[in-house]
Amino acid sequence: MTRIRTLTTCLLMLLACATWSGAADPAAARGDKAKARREAGDAAKRTATTVPAAGDTAAPAPAATPPDAGAAQTNDPDLDVNVVQPDFALAALPTTLRLPRNKMVFRLTHRFNQPLDESGLDDLFGMDSGAQVGFEFRYGLLPGGQVGFYRTSDRTIEFFAQYDVAKQRGTMPVGIAAYGSLEGTNNFSDKYSPGIGAVISREFGKRAAVYAEPFWVNNTNPDPSEIVDHNSTAMIGFGIRLRVLSSTYIVAEVAPRAGGYNPGTTHAAFGIEKRAGGHLFQLTFANNPGTTLANVARGGPSGNNWYLGFNLSRKFS
Repeated sequence: MTRIRTLTTCLLMLLACATWSGAADPAAARGDKAKARREAGDAAKRTATTVPAAGDTAAPAPAATPPDAGAAQTNDPDLDVNVVQPDFALAALPTTLRLPRNKMVFRLTHRFNQPLDESGLDDLFGMDSGAQVGFEFRYGLLPGGQVGFYRTSDRTIEFFAQYDVAKQRGTMPVGIAAYGSLEGTNNFSDKYSPGIGAVISREFGKRAAVYAEPFWVNNTNPDPSEIVDHNSTAMIGFGIRLRVLSSTYIVAEVAPRAGGYNPGTTHAAFGIEKRAGGHLFQLTFANNPGTTLANVARGGPSGNNWYLGFNLSRKFS
């Protein structure tokens, strides 16, 4: 009965979120206009540089105009809204969304501590139990490259970097990004866990994006390395983001362990999210309250526990 109640609660919350407006998104419209202006500018340049036919009298070429740094920044394609990849993460796993150079993103994660099958309306589905809260800041260091800082309320600090190796376009069917992280407990003074891997994405028009993400994370076992057989974890994350309305999405992810230390249950999460301009709000259900890469590798607690949570991100452009 508790599992039925938990499933019913999740479905009711998702249904409530699905009633959000599906009106046209102004940020996407602005992105489309910026792309149209870029294409119009490129067409004008091609027209201006057309060689006159034989016998025609060519007008003197106008003096070259110095490049405008501001215009170059405005014409950066990374500034366009990616309607199938609106955020830099699914629930906890990363995506291949590019962060424009010199731009910033703030992200807040929140996972309530009490499982849904142990809570109800009297404590508002675990909201009275406290939560694992995370604060993330990332910065576009160079085109295709971004770095970030993430701290959770259990005093774990994670530094990470991501760089686009390939972008989906033309004959390249997928996008590929290299990803590396290093986290430490007790405010980055103890128990360090480095991780390295790749994020591979495939976009399907303006409706969906799927992901495959192989990772290796070291020092995932909390016991001393001298007395354990496995002190690292290899996993492959899989995820999907489906655009069901103009700015409303369904997301899901799972990260089965392929080898090494694999306690508890395989990390899994799903949710519904709404994009509004530079903001994105996601209502999340996860079997793992942890949100760092090492916590995803360790998996969730044993049993069939699910936790309510949310993610909130804000892009500064």
